[in-house]
Amino acid sequence: MDTQNLEKQISLLTDSDRMKRSRAAFNIGRCAMRGQLDRRALELLVKLLSETDREVRMNSAFAVGEYAAHGIFEKDVLKLLIKLLRDWSSKVRCRATTALGEYARLGFYDERIIKPLIKFLTDDDKELRANSGWTLGMYAIKNILEKNDSNLIEKILKTRDYNVNIGLSIAAGEHIWENGLIKEGILKPLTKLLNHNDSKIREGTAFITAQNAEEKLTDKRILNPLLNLLKDDNPAVRINAIFALGTYARRGVKQKYLVQKLIDAAKDSEKDVKETLENVLLKMEEVYIEKPWKP
Repeated sequence: MDTQNLEKQISLLTDSDRMKRSRAAFNIGRCAMRGQLDRRALELLVKLLSETDREVRMNSAFAVGEYAAHGIFEKDVLKLLIKLLRDWSSKVRCRATTALGEYARLGFYDERIIKPLIKFLTDDDKELRANSGWTLGMYAIKNILEKNDSNLIEKILKTRDYNVNIGLSIAAGEHIWENGLIKEGILKPLTKLLNHNDSKIREGTAFITAQNAEEKLTDKRILNPLLNLLKDDNPAVRINAIFALGTYARRGVKQKYLVQKLIDAAKDSEKDVKETLENVLLKMEEVYIEKPWKP
């Protein structure tokens, strides 16, 4: 959508037709996802958070969250988003939850949201559960860093819900780095997640670790927990650990050592795991030109 069309969508936010207002809010949110932003839109979107129409509230909360994701925010929006956590529509609550997570990412917290979000962890709406896990993860990471207190994380993990746990893992993965290293207060909790008795948590944490490594965020201190996952009972956990370790190796972190460890794991009996290992090792041809992992 070009600048002229964005202008048109902003003008429709004040249209008398609620459907046009709703669609315009959604389109503006989509523009924000692509980096097309206009602060004037945010001012109008904030007003629409109190609309009587559910679709308008939902799409406005979505767009407000996307603006926050790009660093454009209004501090006073927090109280409106918190109010939407009591909305009758789970979709509105879901979008408000995500927006609150984006505000937390920017450093704007409000402890009043913790109890309702913990309640959402058992909601029938799986998207709301996942987004609540993500936003609570932001708060949990803050607590770990500032208070050395992991009680909130434990409350979240007790749900044993895949969507929630993945949300938490992603939140942790996004907030553990400082100057290319894992923040000191986070290393131990992150290691606990990699060793957690819930395989979905181990899988999600290994996955986000690999994603971070793709962004050149690596730390040697988590290599041993990742290497331990090569022997995990769950194939999905092993696969994500392989991706993480392979990415570390490609980033030049203990390269030959990690490649050898992956070669040693190539005897895995699970077909998908074995194929993943071969694909990861093929990317390391500059280290082992003769491909010794091949039979």
